[in-house]
Amino acid sequence: MKKTLTVNLGGTVFHIDEDAYRLLDNYLMNLKHHFRKQEGAEEIVNDIENRISELFSEKISKGQQVITLIDAEEVIHRMGKPEDLSDEEPSKQEGSSEHGGYHHETYSQESGSSRRRLFRNPDDKVVGGVLGGIAAYLKVNVSALRLIVILLLIFGVGTLIPVYIVCWIVIPEATTAAEKLSMRGEEVNMENIGKTVTDGFEKMADGVNSYIKSEKPKDFMTRLVDGMVHLFSLLSKVFLVILALIFSPVLLVLSFVFVGLIIGAIATLAGGSAIIYELLPSLDWNMISASPLIVIVASIAGIILVGIPLASLLYGILRVIFNWQPMIPGLKITLLILWVVSLLTIILCFSQSNWVFPYYHDIWYLTGI
Repeated sequence: MKKTLTVNLGGTVFHIDEDAYRLLDNYLMNLKHHFRKQEGAEEIVNDIENRISELFSEKISKGQQVITLIDAEEVIHRMGKPEDLSDEEPSKQEGSSEHGGYHHETYSQESGSSRRRLFRNPDDKVVGGVLGGIAAYLKVNVSALRLIVILLLIFGVGTLIPVYIVCWIVIPEATTAAEKLSMRGEEVNMENIGKTVTDGFEKMADGVNSYIKSEKPKDFMTRLVDGMVHLFSLLSKVFLVILALIFSPVLLVLSFVFVGLIIGAIATLAGGSAIIYELLPSLDWNMISASPLIVIVASIAGIILVGIPLASLLYGILRVIFNWQPMIPGLKITLLILWVVSLLTIILCFSQSNWVFPYYHDIWYLTGI
């Protein structure tokens, strides 16, 4: 009979026997000590913990209830040991405690590549990283894949655009080192995770933010695709400028109407509903059996209903042209809620109004109906 402990590893709770816990705790402590001087040390250890959690979850899914010492040794062997990356002599690499070392190998190693998974590649993206992720998944040249897509767009295969947008939404982005390794089909072990995280910090330190801006030697195909991508980017900005010029008068008119309606609503609250008849004398108020306040509220709600999508479109165009920062999530949610409230307000206002059309009454009178 062995003592069993409950541990939280990578956000998942496991039941693990005491010997396996000591071995795993010693392993994680050695990892923290080994990577303590590297940038992203905490991220490396967290990614390794998450990977160990995934491997333990595979064993639990097969009906096993408790993680044993043999399971911990097997996972540690698959992940790799900190000593394997150091230059210390083998005699100094053995653990000091009874179960603190890693000399137990009473299992068969599960070697081979990790299961390949499809992610968007954030390290090799021009728009959303979809093609970069597909290229890494299929092990093909991303430049050739981009060239094929551009040629298909030139020859009128416009359905690729909504397909790309759907893939952008559905396919998750590879954010952790383990996900980036799975995207390329590489073994998710300690050494590869450490290299991936370290390379990512080196790229950020060197200011490598774009595939196109990279100064590494490129072949003819890569230079050709880079040129075409740059040309399409320039043409898209010109198109967005023209689109902004087309929509700017509409937005300007809507802005004036919106301000005018706000002024009218304030005047109504201050001077009573009679002022509405003076502000809009040409409107046949006999057609509408609703209070002027409902009309003003519905008008303002309608302007908001139309203005928010147009303003968002204009902001998106200007953001691409002038490299503005994207909207914060809180502002997006607020605008969405405001838009939905405006839609419900218009529906409610129309349901409270009684529209009477004298035109049909005159026809009925003349025809004797």
